[in-house]
Formats: sequence, C-alpha cells, structure tokens
Amino acid sequence: MIYLFSFLTFFLSIFGIQTDSKTLNDPKAKTLLDNVSKTYKGFTSIDAKISLVTENPQANKTTTQNGSVYIKGEKYKIDMGKQEVYCDNKSVWTYLKDINEVQINDYEPNKEDITPSNMFTIYKNDFNYMMNGEEVIDKATCSIVDLMPKDKSKPFFKVRIWIDKNAKYIKRMKAFDKNGNRYTYNVTSFNSKAGLDDNFFKFDVAKHPGVKVEDLRL
Repeated sequence: MIYLFSFLTFFLSIFGIQTDSKTLNDPKAKTLLDNVSKTYKGFTSIDAKISLVTENPQANKTTTQNGSVYIKGEKYKIDMGKQEVYCDNKSVWTYLKDINEVQINDYEPNKEDITPSNMFTIYKNDFNYMMNGEEVIDKATCSIVDLMPKDKSKPFFKVRIWIDKNAKYIKRMKAFDKNGNRYTYNVTSFNSKAGLDDNFFKFDVAKHPGVKVEDLRL
C-alpha cells in the first residue's frame, strides 16, 4: 500500500540549481536528503493529508484516492480508501472497512521495506540517488531527486521525490514499478505539530461495533 509512503512514502519534490546534474550519488543530493531526514526527525508527530494517483498505462486507467498519514517516531497510521493500517511499533492492525474486519499481525519491520517511519532515512544504504531538476508545486519551489534501489529484485525501479527547497519536506513522491504502473503521492496538507497520543496508533475494537477480529500474532 505504501510504495514510498514504499512514500513514503511521502510519503521525499523538485528543485532547480542542479538541473544539469546527473551525477549518481551526487553529494549535493545527499546533503539535501540529509536535511530532509533531519527536518522530519525534529517533528514530534505528523499529520499529513495525501492523494494517491495510480496510473495503469496498459489499461489506460487512472484512479485517485484521498487519505491521511500519521507518524510519531516508529508508530504510524494510514487511512486510505477502504483500508486503515495502525502500527504501534509492536503490532500492526489492518482494518478492512467494507467487510468490517481487522487483521492483527506482529510488527516485523524489514529494514529494506519503505514505511512511513523509515522513508526519510532508507536512502542512506539502500538506494542510489541523483538530482533531477526543479519544479514549482503549489507556489513552492521544489528540488527533484531520483532514488534507484540497489536491490534489482525490488518491484519498482525508481522513486522520484519532490522536496520543498525552503521547508525541507516532501511535497510529492512517485514510484515507478516494473510492470509499468505509476503511483504518485501528493501531500495536500502537512501538520508537524499534531500532538498525537500513543493510543491513536492502536486499533480500538470498541469503536467498531461488530468488527470481526483475526488475530494472527504469534
């Protein structure tokens, strides 16, 4: 579900001084990514509204979903369409709204996966990166950085991120998968002072009358 947020992906946007720079692992790209990572680490909790645009060129089909992402340290919650995902750093609850069922699994983070909690630091070891120009989004000048996974078995071959040059946070992220699909995460609003309680990242059965619980934890 989170191909970035897998973009975080959101999810890392477009910038300009390096328009002619195509250098792999350009030090200037690393400096920019390091600044983004530092910015996000300084936030206590985040509430971001996003839109996910999925493009399937083969079927000539484009769909859009609106949702929210909440992050507090290693904890996160994703509310996207008919699905909600809660993670309190111990368990993961996946709530399927249309059938009123929640599946509970142990939280077993894979350092190679992109999740909301690691999307701002995973580039350090698992990706090659380079600058790729500049663009203006919602009146904000953004730097573009392309990330290419070192592990060629990944289902995607590139993640492109647009970073607000002034605020140093992600405005857009686009994942390119190997079957031709494109997943674009746009950040439509961003609150870095959300003040979220730890219980917010746990699924509350009492608030979902009649929910079917599938507890798959060991």
